[in-house]
Amino acid sequence: MGNSNPLRESRLGLRGLLFSTGGVLLVSSLLLLPGCTGFYSGEPETPSAPSSSDVVAADLGSQAAARQEPDTQSSAPSTVLPVYWLGRAGDPEDSVLLYREFTPAAGPNSSGDPIADAVRHMTAEKPLDEDFFTPWSPASRVSSSISTRNVITVDISSDAFEEQLAPGMAENAVQQLVFTATAAAANAGLITGGEVSSVLVLVDGEAGYRAFGDVELSGELQRDNSLVAPVWIINPQDGEVRDPSTVVVSGSGHSDSSTLSWRIDSAPDAEVANGEPADGDTTDGDPVKEGATDLESPAGTTGTYSFTVALPPGRYEISVFRLESDDAGKQHERFTDTKTIEIK
Repeated sequence: MGNSNPLRESRLGLRGLLFSTGGVLLVSSLLLLPGCTGFYSGEPETPSAPSSSDVVAADLGSQAAARQEPDTQSSAPSTVLPVYWLGRAGDPEDSVLLYREFTPAAGPNSSGDPIADAVRHMTAEKPLDEDFFTPWSPASRVSSSISTRNVITVDISSDAFEEQLAPGMAENAVQQLVFTATAAAANAGLITGGEVSSVLVLVDGEAGYRAFGDVELSGELQRDNSLVAPVWIINPQDGEVRDPSTVVVSGSGHSDSSTLSWRIDSAPDAEVANGEPADGDTTDGDPVKEGATDLESPAGTTGTYSFTVALPPGRYEISVFRLESDDAGKQHERFTDTKTIEIK
């Protein structure tokens, strides 16, 4: 495909790309993964996520916010791709929930198809945050198409399903693909405003495949929003190195009190984290700052938050969580999301 993006062009009115029968835009994307070495050096290793709260809200399943997805009328290509990962929430139930990161859209294996590229990355690469994981195996081929009804068809090779998973984990993995494909389409401006998107998954061109030995892939799939983690840190992303001492922490969350709590701790130096001694003394794990932040939404609904903190040079772990009391009145941190950053 080169550098063109026929999916985006179709939404800009190039009707020649749409077959007259069915109104389906076909996109081909052959991705050969053995040789994949990552993204080209011109892109930052850990890009900042888009700051628009509309992106966050739409990506958490808000149908109303989806109508406000940015760049739906823009011909400029998105510089990042949203990719979903699985993570254990750290709750007593140790629930496996969905978290999102952003990754550079361009690279040596980029097809120009943002949906296929995001799904390929989900199967073949590792998340930035080591707390996240994926049960997928690298897919040797991914392609996508999208209809005028916002039905996204993802055709993926069977080698992506090498793992045999327990029923619950298999369902989570399928939802991981559904969220990634729909988020990539919305982020690239390919979803028609006011209409919910769904995903049809083909495996080697055929429907009805039993994914991970458990989930039959038949019919159109939609997001199960109950699997989205109640607390996300969107910015900064894990591993970022910042020059400024003032850090804006932003994300999304769901809380009955319309507030989330946060804490910043000193983190081990990179050498210590890798098992090698660092020069000089450290104060690893010491609390640095803490506080609370309001969600920009009514209590009991999903909203966004943002707070600013000044930090001296060093490595830090940022934690955002719900602080809740048990029956005995003791407070516990729940659904904690953490990111480690460095201030130069």
